[in-house]
Amino acid sequence: MLAIHWSPVKNTKRILKNGITKSQNGLYCFPLTGHKEIDNWWVKAFNQWNYRQHRNRYNGFIFKIVQEDLPAYFGYWYGATSSDTFDKEINSIEELNKEYRNNILWIFAASILGLQYNDKIDDDDYIQIVENKINNGDIDINNLLNDLDFMKLVFEDYQIVLSQSIHPKRIIKIISSQNEYGKILYKQKKYKNLTKLNE
Repeated sequence: MLAIHWSPVKNTKRILKNGITKSQNGLYCFPLTGHKEIDNWWVKAFNQWNYRQHRNRYNGFIFKIVQEDLPAYFGYWYGATSSDTFDKEINSIEELNKEYRNNILWIFAASILGLQYNDKIDDDDYIQIVENKINNGDIDINNLLNDLDFMKLVFEDYQIVLSQSIHPKRIIKIISSQNEYGKILYKQKKYKNLTKLNE
């Protein structure tokens, strides 16, 4: 899974030299969806929370999550900030991918069955309903992934918290939070995996 970590532009040189350093609770990042508005959600949140200060320009550092980064937390940000105590219960890439997929499926199930978030106690049953529809060809999951409004509903306030810092060699690409989305504000590190965004 690809992830993005946002940091003010002024930190770019240091990150390219030393990597993305985890905080006391871990390294905070976001699953890369490919939708600018969703991938930039945390940039907007940071600047809104610091509304009295000068708004920062941010760069996004894209990297691939690997087994060595785990255990991890994946879920809603509230209660899992750098000042909170929380568990990282995801111990494998397979589990992380399953949580990612299940979150998409549960939100879709909630929308078609009229469920509320508090009904998530029996979410496995709801997820199975949607998986059956996908397997029967009644739902095209690719259409869900390309639906901006739906993906905003699924991921706009979610996060991943990893257990390890990210070495600078693992940074695949740098993107801007500004309108020139995708433009690299600092020269890319020339590693072999720079173009392997889809692996």
